[in-house]
Amino acid sequence: MDGSRDGDRLLISLYGSLDAMSVDALQSQLYDLTRVYDLIGVDAPVRQIHINVAGVDFCDAAGLRMLVAARRVAEARHATCHLHDPQPHLRWLLRATRAADLFDGLQPGPEGAV
Repeated sequence: MDGSRDGDRLLISLYGSLDAMSVDALQSQLYDLTRVYDLIGVDAPVRQIHINVAGVDFCDAAGLRMLVAARRVAEARHATCHLHDPQPHLRWLLRATRAADLFDGLQPGPEGAV
């Protein structure tokens, strides 16, 4: 996981597997990232959380719950949550569970379906 701040946007990149073995550590890092910027007194609060998931090669139900939790963090901050570049397997999981509707700006895949 990498993270950086650009104005009111928190940019996060996830890599590898989002599964029961990794999700607790990733979720803690996500919460820490959102809090650190509040604690250091950056000018504007986080209003957009952008998560690049292009590097995610596996995602199970625990990983999906973590992504939904990230969306809840954004909602609690009155912010939007965007997923970028999901691989086909993650697009399928998001679509099959109807979680795709939770994320702003999730771009359709090549076939026109998220």
